[in-house]
Amino acid sequence: AGKKVSEAKQLIRDEMIAAGQAHLYFEPESKVVSRTNDECVVASTDQWYLAYGEDSWCSAVKKHVLDGEKFDAFHESTLEKYEQSLNWLKEWACTRQFGLGTNLPWDKEWVIESLSDSTIYMSYYTIAHYLQGENNLNGDESLSPENIKVNDLTDDVFNFIYRKGFPLPSNTAIPSETLEKMKAEFRYWYPMDLRVSGKDLIPNHLTMALYNH
Repeated sequence: AGKKVSEAKQLIRDEMIAAGQAHLYFEPESKVVSRTNDECVVASTDQWYLAYGEDSWCSAVKKHVLDGEKFDAFHESTLEKYEQSLNWLKEWACTRQFGLGTNLPWDKEWVIESLSDSTIYMSYYTIAHYLQGENNLNGDESLSPENIKVNDLTDDVFNFIYRKGFPLPSNTAIPSETLEKMKAEFRYWYPMDLRVSGKDLIPNHLTMALYNH
């Protein structure tokens, strides 16, 4: 009693599932057709999710978005769409088992789906010219301007480049001077203070980018 319907629905749902009186069921609100003109259905499959909507995470993003000193949506209607998206976006299926992409590090059967990948690749842009160079979309090691090998790109290397308070890694053949240059490059371009895209991406990519940054 005394709660909003949106809050009470979640509590009742959880109580009924815990008591074995209900189970989750999903279906599209209307007919969904893919780009290949196939009718889509909801399938119950194994899946990895990003917990967008988790209370503390969502609250931090909302606080940022609603702070006019820190966030500028450039139009009131756009800001409203961000608020709506933050209230709507919950668990997001972040993997698939086909197509191009990066393998999920802890489960190689899965590939990270493109929207989940696209929320952080701008940080990779800041150092890509050290790793791949120009005209090297396949990531051929032999074309790396700094002769950097994939096996040398350890977690310690990325922690040093992208995070604060991590020491120079000792488990890599990448020269410390090169690592310092990549770290400086990232620090120069970040934090990301502008993202330009279409308004149709507010419910997914743009809001996800806020979560991940």
